[in-house]
Amino acid sequence: MSAEDITGLRNIAIIPVIVGVLWALFITLRRERIKSDLRERLCQPLSVRWAPFGWWWGWYSGARCSFFKVRYVDLKGFIHQARCATGGSRPGVLWKQDEVIGKDESTSVA
Repeated sequence: MSAEDITGLRNIAIIPVIVGVLWALFITLRRERIKSDLRERLCQPLSVRWAPFGWWWGWYSGARCSFFKVRYVDLKGFIHQARCATGGSRPGVLWKQDEVIGKDESTSVA
C-alpha cells in the first residue's frame, strides 16, 4: 500500500467519527432546549435522558425529532416524570405523559 492509499482509507474511516461527534452535539443541544423550557416554566430539572426509541411510547411527532424522558421538580415541590419530543420542524418542546411521582421534601416550604 502506498502512502496515498493509506491517506484515502484514513479519510474514509474518519467520516463515522465526525458523524458521531455531530450527532452527540445535536442531542446535547436538544437536552439544553428542554432544560431551558423547564426553567422558563419555573421548574428545576433533575434529569433529562435521551430515549432513542421514543416512538415506541405510542405517539409520533414527526421526522427528525428526538425523544427524552425527563424528571423535574415544580414550584410546589412535586416531582414529575414526563416524556417529551423536540426538534423537527417545530420550535420548542412537545410534552407528553406528564405524571407526578412524588414530593421533594427538601424544597418544600412549611
